[in-house]
Amino acid sequence: MIVDVAKKVIRLKVVYYGPAMTGKTTNLETFSALNGLKLMKIDTKGDRTLVFDFSTKTVQVGDMTASFALYTIPGQEMYKDIRLTVLKGVDGVVFVADAQEHRLSENIEFFNLLKKDLPKVGKRYGEVPVVIQYNKMDMPNALPFEVLEEEINKDRLPSVRASAIKGEGVVETFNLLEGLLLSKLERIIG
Repeated sequence: MIVDVAKKVIRLKVVYYGPAMTGKTTNLETFSALNGLKLMKIDTKGDRTLVFDFSTKTVQVGDMTASFALYTIPGQEMYKDIRLTVLKGVDGVVFVADAQEHRLSENIEFFNLLKKDLPKVGKRYGEVPVVIQYNKMDMPNALPFEVLEEEINKDRLPSVRASAIKGEGVVETFNLLEGLLLSKLERIIG
């Protein structure tokens, strides 16, 4: 978080984090489309993120402007160095889990990886607001919300049901994280 009092701007970094092919890019595409934002995206073979996708959203907070830089990370293990680079300076995380039954263990593994990655970039899990999004809830093999909560959300973090491709739960997920970040900001700057 960077606060520029002279320019009355607060810069916040949000990272959409999760395993490959869970819908992180689809979240950002849909969110950008719904909010009229420009999305910087590097298209790759197979529609997989190799570096990151990026968008920004601004919100008025009193006489200040909060500028949210929104990033996705690549979920493939071979891009772990890029994942850590994108995670540097993060203020809030949307953990995108694929709700399909066959992805459960991968979601759990990746959530545990988030807890290990944050200290590597100088952040502590528990101090960085995290919202879990259970994406692909519209799929026939999606696990029930209660099962996902029991298996993935051991820390009882805020969570949202979603189908990013249909635009369901995308804005709600961001709004939930935005509220957590703005509350934290108010505590810090009074």
